[in-house]
Amino acid sequence: MNLKTLGRLTSAALLAGLMVGSLAAAGAETNEKMTGLPLHAGLSFQQEVDSFVCGKKASMNIYDAPFTASLEEYMAWHKQQLKDFHHVHKVWSERAQEMFYSPDGSKGITITATPDGKRVFAVTYIKLSGNLTTHQEDTFDPSNPSCK
Repeated sequence: MNLKTLGRLTSAALLAGLMVGSLAAAGAETNEKMTGLPLHAGLSFQQEVDSFVCGKKASMNIYDAPFTASLEEYMAWHKQQLKDFHHVHKVWSERAQEMFYSPDGSKGITITATPDGKRVFAVTYIKLSGNLTTHQEDTFDPSNPSCK
């Protein structure tokens, strides 16, 4: 084999390796960075917020959903991904709030719908400084921040 052919093969092998590495890295982007929970495709990062939920510090990453994101599809996807999570449905400010809490109550995801209830407006990933009880998960909303 001559040097020119060997150089082409080496370049092709390096390019293939880079492509496979890029695909693996893109595939690794399926979990949200702060919580490690599944991240729905198409979300774009908006902002970080620190707040309190039931007296526990809550770090939140808020993501904008694409204009075409349907609540029905997002709910089905999240229920499939978060099978052991506790689901709570609430309505705040005329928007459906679909909340999923981890089995230990330390993490969660909230899907906020548009007022017509058909599209997803935003998805919030939450990491708590302590664990919530099922009672706290069920009772929390802006009008009941203490969860009592």
